[in-house]
Amino acid sequence: MLFAKVNNVAKKELERAIKKANQTKWYRRLKVIDLSGQGQTVPELAKLFDLNQATVRSYIKRYNTDGLSGLRPNYGPGRTAKISLNKEQLEELLNRSPSQFEKLNTGARNWNQRLIQQYLQQYHQIELSQGAISGTFKRLGISWNRAKKSDLP
Repeated sequence: MLFAKVNNVAKKELERAIKKANQTKWYRRLKVIDLSGQGQTVPELAKLFDLNQATVRSYIKRYNTDGLSGLRPNYGPGRTAKISLNKEQLEELLNRSPSQFEKLNTGARNWNQRLIQQYLQQYHQIELSQGAISGTFKRLGISWNRAKKSDLP
């Protein structure tokens, strides 16, 4: 049988966390640990909280290993941001000089991925990696060549 290992010190910490809990999912996790520490079995807790037994076991194991911090949800970063500009808007941007954009604070006349990254962050509040920018340009069919030195004097 698997039970949460809740000693007297952990019990007080758990009670405080239960009182402070303001999210339903977090409160449910805490109550699962609380009741498991009082001797309720995994099948009973799964039925009581309408959870899968594997989920209840996971909560208990994570609590027994890392305490309350191990019980906290570990959400991923989410879906990556996408450029909200269409192909025509991006091509128009590339035809302008980066030095025309005050927030970029640059004297550069040609775009590079770092400058596009800064532009998107400053003017559109989009944070993307340079690889994501490159992939977007490729997907949209925008040719991306580095600037070449001209032979003009």
